[in-house]
Amino acid sequence: MPRKVNWLFPALELLPDSLKGDVGGQPKRILLIQLRRLGDVILTAGLLSDIRRAHSHWEVDFLTSASAEPLLRQHSQISRLIAYDKRHPIRMIRDIRGRQYDWVIDVQSNPRTAVLTGASGAQVRAGWDIGFWSWVYTHTLPRSGGRTVYVLRERQRFLELLNVPVGSPTTRLEITDQERSRAEELIAAAQVPLDVPRVGMVLSVTEPVRQWPVERFGELAAALALEGVVPLVMQNPGDAPVVARLRSLCPSVAIVPTADLRTLMATIASCSVFVSGDTGPAHMATALGVPRVTIYGPTDPDAWNPGLPTTIIVRDPAASIMRTKDWASAGEHAGITGVSSATVLENVRGLLRASHQASIMNTGR
Repeated sequence: MPRKVNWLFPALELLPDSLKGDVGGQPKRILLIQLRRLGDVILTAGLLSDIRRAHSHWEVDFLTSASAEPLLRQHSQISRLIAYDKRHPIRMIRDIRGRQYDWVIDVQSNPRTAVLTGASGAQVRAGWDIGFWSWVYTHTLPRSGGRTVYVLRERQRFLELLNVPVGSPTTRLEITDQERSRAEELIAAAQVPLDVPRVGMVLSVTEPVRQWPVERFGELAAALALEGVVPLVMQNPGDAPVVARLRSLCPSVAIVPTADLRTLMATIASCSVFVSGDTGPAHMATALGVPRVTIYGPTDPDAWNPGLPTTIIVRDPAASIMRTKDWASAGEHAGITGVSSATVLENVRGLLRASHQASIMNTGR
């Protein structure tokens, strides 16, 4: 084992001498760690259902970043939601160690989270094989090689490693009735009728290479409006320029300001179908039970889409899947401009028809 880096965090001296590969007895308290990226946090939260299904009495805490923490508020399967305070790392170590976890599953697995995991005092410490820092873990997994699998399914391998049975890879988010009501107030303020289907849209993505052109969104919105469907655009912070451009292309579009994640989630939940690029809100839609059409560019749909009838993949067949480190040099809209608004519209229509038929069956009409 490499020399412990006591000069970095003295708390690492407190590492237990647990045996590699030994799961030990039944845990009473578990910590899941996923700090970054909204989509990753949502997918990692899918492990909660497997754990609760197997052992409903276990306490399961979740550590994430302060920016992602709102996603998991009100989640009934989380015993304690912890927001990582990067300004006070020693305080975080003391807090985590003070919880006396039996298992820590570090899905993030970077140096920062490895230090937390190692200092936790947990008998079982699981993480990815990340080279030098792997020594803090008692159980490691290599990243999947070869065939691409859905990210949540890949993360279920941690539970299988620890002898926890897993089911179909699904994830969920929860919102309150009050949040739903607040979203409906914002939607009503945008002059949206109550009895008309809504197709929600988020225009922005974090990387330009994954951005479907706003002109295509405009064509889609105009076509939906002609068919009596409300194109409902969610304006997230920083989206004002692109939303203004869309409104100039389709004046009938409804704009709802979604200033925070909880408002965004509740607004997505009010929609019949959701359309976006491959970004965090697409995973929100799935976790909230809203059918979605997702437009993929350089990312691999097999990794980021569960492949359900309600999670439609639209992609230019000629586009290449690129490594993340190559995106910066690929140029704006690379690999995504070949997706037409007509293709997206046809898939949205299909989901709307299926939703309507399901509604009729549920009401008995």
